[in-house]
Amino acid sequence: QGIRMVVASFLTEYLRVNWVKGCEWFHYTLVDGDSAINAMMWQNAGRSGIDQWNFVMSPVAASQDGTGEYTRKWVPELSELPKAVLHKPWEAPTAVLETAGVVLGDTYPHRVVVDLKAERQKSADNVLAMRRQNQHFNGDRGYDLITLPRGQE
Repeated sequence: QGIRMVVASFLTEYLRVNWVKGCEWFHYTLVDGDSAINAMMWQNAGRSGIDQWNFVMSPVAASQDGTGEYTRKWVPELSELPKAVLHKPWEAPTAVLETAGVVLGDTYPHRVVVDLKAERQKSADNVLAMRRQNQHFNGDRGYDLITLPRGQE
């Protein structure tokens, strides 16, 4: 589950892909997919659910793969890299990459996002701008307000 949230966070917060696209892809590709939880989690990742948790998981901090076991299993191109650069091979010295058989741009792709902090800031700015324009949909405790069919909030 944690790796899925890293993917959701990366797509929505760093690439600004509409959460619906991620939700659809996961729904049709997961063997253990759960329609209700999948949609709710993607809505939250895209900051459009009823209750946002406002979390962002770093794609390079390895918080969800502390030992590197997951990455070594599912990204065999990087399996020979030392743990210190396993989740960020672009930071590895040339000699380390050569020893591990990693050629950036050939055996493993170049980074999609070079400046994570700048891309994350763009997303935060977009969310804040949208919220400023729609204050009437935010409660005094920071929660989104929805109007029920009979007009109740």
